[in-house]
Amino acid sequence: MMRYLWLTTMIAAFIGTAVAAAEQPWRQLYRDEEATGEPVIALWQFQPGAETADTSGHGHTLTPRGDSRFVTGGLFGSCLESFHADSPQGAITPNHPRLSPKGAFTLELWIKLKTDLAAGNWFFLLDKQYHRKAGDPEANKDYELSLRCLEDGKHLLDAYVGHGEESSHYSSTPLTLKAGEWTHVAFTYDGAGLGRFFVNGAVAGEMLHTGRGAVAPGPHPLVVGGRVGSTYIGFPGFIDQVRIMNGAPAWLTPPPTAAVTGGRKVFVRAEADARVSILVKNPLSHPLQGLQATVTLDGLPSPAAGPLPVIPAAGQTRVALPVDTHLKPGKYNLVARFTGKADEQPITFVAEATLTLMPRPQPTVFPVVDWGIPELSYKVTDYASLKEIGFTHTLFRESDVADYERIWTAGKPLVPSLTPDQTMAQLDTQLAAGLKHIVQADPGEWVVGERGEGHEARQVKYRRVNRDGEPHGRMNVCGLFPEVQQFAYNVGASAGQTFGRHPALEGALIHSEVRDGSTLCFHPHDRAAYRASSGQEIPEQAVVREGIGGARREKFVPPSGIVADDHPLLTYYRWFWREGDGWNELHSQVHRGLKTGTHPAFWTFNDPAVRCPPIWGSGGESDVLSQWTYTYPDPPRIGLATDELFAMADGRPGQRVMKMTQIIWYRNQTAPKLPEKEEDRAAWEKSEPEAAFITIAPDHLREAFWLKLARPVQGIMYHGDNSLGMGNREHKGGYRYTNPETRTVLAELIHTVAVPLGPALMQVPDPEAEVAMLESFTSMVFGAGHTWGWGNGWVGDVHQLLQWARLQPRIVYEETILRDGLDGIRILVMPGCPVLPRNVQQRIADFQSRGGIVVGDPQLAAAIIPDLIIRPPSAGSAPDAVKAALQALAVQLRRDLAPLYTPPVDSSDPDVIVRRRQYGETDYVFAINDKRTYGDYVGHHRLVMEKGLPHEAIVSLNKPGATVYDLVAGRPLPTQSKAGGLQWKVALGPGEGRVYMVTPRPVANVQVEVGRRQPADRTVEVRVRVVDAAGRPLRAMIPARIDIIDPEGNPAEFSGPYGARDGAVALRLELAANDAPGTWTINAGELASGKAGTAQFQYQP
Repeated sequence: MMRYLWLTTMIAAFIGTAVAAAEQPWRQLYRDEEATGEPVIALWQFQPGAETADTSGHGHTLTPRGDSRFVTGGLFGSCLESFHADSPQGAITPNHPRLSPKGAFTLELWIKLKTDLAAGNWFFLLDKQYHRKAGDPEANKDYELSLRCLEDGKHLLDAYVGHGEESSHYSSTPLTLKAGEWTHVAFTYDGAGLGRFFVNGAVAGEMLHTGRGAVAPGPHPLVVGGRVGSTYIGFPGFIDQVRIMNGAPAWLTPPPTAAVTGGRKVFVRAEADARVSILVKNPLSHPLQGLQATVTLDGLPSPAAGPLPVIPAAGQTRVALPVDTHLKPGKYNLVARFTGKADEQPITFVAEATLTLMPRPQPTVFPVVDWGIPELSYKVTDYASLKEIGFTHTLFRESDVADYERIWTAGKPLVPSLTPDQTMAQLDTQLAAGLKHIVQADPGEWVVGERGEGHEARQVKYRRVNRDGEPHGRMNVCGLFPEVQQFAYNVGASAGQTFGRHPALEGALIHSEVRDGSTLCFHPHDRAAYRASSGQEIPEQAVVREGIGGARREKFVPPSGIVADDHPLLTYYRWFWREGDGWNELHSQVHRGLKTGTHPAFWTFNDPAVRCPPIWGSGGESDVLSQWTYTYPDPPRIGLATDELFAMADGRPGQRVMKMTQIIWYRNQTAPKLPEKEEDRAAWEKSEPEAAFITIAPDHLREAFWLKLARPVQGIMYHGDNSLGMGNREHKGGYRYTNPETRTVLAELIHTVAVPLGPALMQVPDPEAEVAMLESFTSMVFGAGHTWGWGNGWVGDVHQLLQWARLQPRIVYEETILRDGLDGIRILVMPGCPVLPRNVQQRIADFQSRGGIVVGDPQLAAAIIPDLIIRPPSAGSAPDAVKAALQALAVQLRRDLAPLYTPPVDSSDPDVIVRRRQYGETDYVFAINDKRTYGDYVGHHRLVMEKGLPHEAIVSLNKPGATVYDLVAGRPLPTQSKAGGLQWKVALGPGEGRVYMVTPRPVANVQVEVGRRQPADRTVEVRVRVVDAAGRPLRAMIPARIDIIDPEGNPAEFSGPYGARDGAVALRLELAANDAPGTWTINAGELASGKAGTAQFQYQP
């Protein structure tokens, strides 16, 4: 049996045989069957005296062309020397039918470059195709083998197989060819679309063109070392032993292979239905049948795979094999061993890879989100900075989870819409780093953006239009187009169903900053939608989204300031902001689409969610609302935006709130003019004089952190990681790293406060509010000012002075009052409320009749008689003067309220802002230092007081006989009794905050118990209780730390921070078969007083 048949009965000899076997037959001068056997079509060996002869005996004699000649110095005697010239080169043999293989074939030859070749050049090694001009009956026939030179000094082999009407193009992997060295190159084609390259016997790339067949015979001669005609493009080097044959020799037939490619290689421990994706390739001429696979991890067996499909001859199939994720976390050597038969011969081959099992997270983790993509280079994440600072999540490119253009064209979800392998690898890398991704999804913006084919036509059709049908100036999609809403759903479903089960993909930012550009829209379908909703036409007076403006108010509002509940303008604007601009529904459509395929822990959010009027619905059905805020000029403004988020989320029960701080500051708003004298400049102004965005001052960052944490937020976010020195520090974009101390401060806050205390604090709600501040939608419609999420204006000033007055205001909307009334509220503050609907006015009148106190301003609707009035100060614009004036109003307000109301928590100084949260019988008091002055960072510009100062105050709480714990320091504090409660002294550093747990029963002990079990049992029930002196668990949410230590001293799964609800934590440990045997230890400590307990158990699997 000859050794050259294409993948025939020599299968057994192929398996386990390295291509570069000891004899390396391709290094020998071919003789006997290798030279004259039936598969050989032609063979030129250039032997002395017979240089032109075809050794195969088929008479394909060569004739040199141009300057080409036969010279000594070949591998086996003489060789062909060819030249690169625009004239015929190489050697030619006439056309013959035998030179056009009827099925599989091989081209092989030895080459040696004379000199290094310049990039961009292209040289022919073998040519019988000549050209590929479409429509030419002599084109796209036979074959071509050529060589390209790349920019980096490497080379590519190209092969073209002509099928008649078109050609299949194959390229090798990049190779390095050295001048003066002989290199063996070969190209094999299986007659059915699969082409492979070999260099010195090793595989150098393969490509498959499905649906292709044998070469089409052509009319052209065969040229060795040049092109048939035209520019010729001869090869500038030496050529030896050229062979063309049917089929392929055994040593150019690789055995079946398997490789772990695509899919996932990183899993969470105990993750269900975990499988690795393995690509099985069968290069043989017979199918692989009866294929079975076993998978081991470090030699430990995984669940058995079911029957595998038949792998067709010269085919490939991807299989998904189960892996055991119940082993202990760590890295494992995965071995997948395949057995089967081909042509009744046994086949065995393996695939190996590294598989990683990550520990399951604690039940409650406090998210700290980097609202950005910190990269050292493209898709190379700055994990060192993320870990150092303490982030838990980063954003992820939307283009990595969904191909918007394909989804738009299809008009339905595509699963997948893009090749998923690279994205899965990125998600694996993130999971292995212990981090999570949040993908941004903005299909609504894409529709009228400048991406994708046909975007100009989309912009014309789908952007918002005015009453005359003309497009508005700012590009913003009309969200009421049904196909746009469907597209939003399709994008979410495509991404969610493709990648949503990966545990590293934990969230999605749905659109961002889109409602800034929302305007009233007047397509026929907009008018029809409002008509269907209200039975009315859009009022002619409705022109702009903000309402009618204060100048026209008296035309529509009576002197009382009270309008009908169904006033046409009010009805329309309510409809527009709830549903008419379409964005809330677009957010919801993306959310719904995502949820068709995502895991249970996946959450969606919209940000900035209160960049809109005070009316429920912003963010649609998103799980979370968030809002970014700049801290200048005064950090307490961040509290306003956070409280507005809670007011908005109140309209959708269960919707959660997170809060983002901008790491960047606008230079033109904080330090606009570069001082003329060098000595007057801050250090950053000397090194970064052109910076457009600078780093937030560290004391502002610290204070903002505590203002957020003082509220029951479910996570915190930061944007502008370049201004934290993350990613590529050579980056010359707009965000500059101008204050390294800020990075240090943020890392300290996250590691010492957010991580240990976050899981407990995010489960502690606010108490029922006693002070509320109304943000009136109706007043906005009729021309009053509103914050629009920026915290500016008189409404923002009043909220800020209420914080300085230590009144802990809850923001309410008109809808809140109508749904819930004002039960429990003692004081209602009403800034900027000149117009109210009748039903809201009646609720407020009822509130006053029951003894409720209304604090108004000179703008208040005349129908409401306030109990107290706050008048806007005339303090100019200097930050110190404005703060002093507002704090003076805060002091006066407290003085006026003193006979009527005493807040539950208080401080002795306006610069120490206090806030209270409550769980069970326990209070959590936050104290935040807002004492600031002008510093040397931006203070010399007198626009921001950025430097915090140390400060002291007395904090009091109406809770007599309780114990106060400093949760940051982990110790009890000395207190003093006062009338109706207690008080304690606080000393705070610049911008610093503290949280104090105040409980009527002091912590006495921490008990750790392990349930009854046998040493071989893998399930371990653990219960931790924080108890008082009587052994009763405290009715509190207590920050705790639990560490599970294995017999080798390593922390095990579920070690970390916890919130002990009602003083208790219950854990169910599931030990692995390969966990260390011996004595295991449970160490548990509460973070209020530092008390701890321990327990041990034996494990002998």
